[in-house]
Amino acid sequence: MKKLLALLVALVMVSGMAAAIAETKNIGFYADNVDSYYAATTDVLKALAEADPDIDWTIDVVTGTGSAAEQLNAVQNFITSGYDAIAVIQNNVETTSECIQMAKDAGIPYFGMTHSFASAQNALDAAAFIGYDFVKEGYYAGVDAFAWGAKKVVNIEGVLGQGSAGAQSLGFIKGYVDGGADLGSWASAEEWATQKNSGMAGGPGLELYWTSGGWMKDSAKTAMTNIITELGPTGFDGVYAQNNPMMEGVIEAMEEAGLDTGDYWLGSGNGREISWQWVKDGVIDADVNQSALLEGDALYQVLKSYFAGETYRKYFHPALNFYNSANIEEMWDSLVPFTDVEAYMAKREAGTVVYDINNTEFYLDAVDFMK
Repeated sequence: MKKLLALLVALVMVSGMAAAIAETKNIGFYADNVDSYYAATTDVLKALAEADPDIDWTIDVVTGTGSAAEQLNAVQNFITSGYDAIAVIQNNVETTSECIQMAKDAGIPYFGMTHSFASAQNALDAAAFIGYDFVKEGYYAGVDAFAWGAKKVVNIEGVLGQGSAGAQSLGFIKGYVDGGADLGSWASAEEWATQKNSGMAGGPGLELYWTSGGWMKDSAKTAMTNIITELGPTGFDGVYAQNNPMMEGVIEAMEEAGLDTGDYWLGSGNGREISWQWVKDGVIDADVNQSALLEGDALYQVLKSYFAGETYRKYFHPALNFYNSANIEEMWDSLVPFTDVEAYMAKREAGTVVYDINNTEFYLDAVDFMK
């Protein structure tokens, strides 16, 4: 009897151990281009997955060179290989729409990251969208630039016409509109952000010089160097570089041209660690903390809920933290690490980072997906 009882106990224990072993899940992640922002997203996703004893995920990352064909091919390969989930930082909305349909037909969930695809007819067939509100990000910069008094601004978009870049430009112009700036012949911020102009032109309240830096330091530096030569030191009084790598290029170009960045309004997006010090030291005036690590953390939470068969928030924006020369000291401790995964994980463990996507104060609904 005792032997039988011992055998039954052993069987129960083995059964329990088997149940506790997490089911392996294979996740395919495609990033449109080589970008430290995109790398940070996948780095923290992997770190969180490795630290979680309740899951067993294999995360394979494929990085493109900025073409739509590569996105299509990567998603098709993930589908053919039988991945359990697909996450994508897109090239463009039209391609994403095709990819969503491909994944849907294959019965594989498609998670869109970073760049909005809300305008796609089948956007709601995606299992989730996680990305910042880039219009709001640009708006913060526009409000600050208007308050500073900048009226001739070099606007360095990441990629001319790309959704997130256009959204930041739209928000930037809206910041001026709400301040009462006269846009001249432009009927609205939306019209200007879409149609753009050549050279430094606009209205008496704001003129813009549109260019692109490809989200990269060297390209932005080249563009800024050429603009300084074309316009001269007094031909502009502000620069909005939409991410920090491009701002690095702008700063170098201005310094090499003998210009003092303190004489101009300089604003950026990203809010990486290097930018915190820039603002503190007065090198630039303003930035918006939009940590890529929060995006990766949010994807980790969404995937875990999806695989567990739980309900989860599907389309949302992590919160933005605006900081400038006036508030950098008080904001410093609340800024979220951008590329330092170890520092982020430490803050997460200490509870000084709001990472729970169910916190509706810090994670806001992406209303474009709700229409």
